[in-house]
Amino acid sequence: MLGVLLLAPALPVSTIADVPPKAIVRPLAPKRVPTETLSSFMRRKQFVEPYNLPVIIQSASRASIPASLIVCIEFVESSGGKHYDAETNNPLGWQNGKAAFPSVPAAIQHVSQELGSGRWYAGKTLEEKLRVYNPRPYYSVKVLGCMSQFAE
Repeated sequence: MLGVLLLAPALPVSTIADVPPKAIVRPLAPKRVPTETLSSFMRRKQFVEPYNLPVIIQSASRASIPASLIVCIEFVESSGGKHYDAETNNPLGWQNGKAAFPSVPAAIQHVSQELGSGRWYAGKTLEEKLRVYNPRPYYSVKVLGCMSQFAE
């Protein structure tokens, strides 16, 4: 036992300097989709009016996420605001559709902020954010597929 104690100071000790820094994953700049393109998509898919596009665009811009992400989440979660509990004002399906908001614009602002810089979403790619939002394997494929319909 005494030998182990005497040799212990000679053993290499890992320090924080020995660990290579993690690569910082920076999300790509949001793809700018013209308002008319988003509006046209929402009309074709028969979203419930009002579309709340000014709120979507402003909230997404503040959160540094594509506005099309919010539009496509609403499309996948509630078929464009057609299928959700209206009392919750939650057409984006936040917290498995169980969260309630004072209004749909409040839901849009909250979800945008969370996706942009929330504890579980900050620093992640769009695909990683979507896996956190809904871990089902097909979910991110559906939302990203929807987003791919928008031209730059």
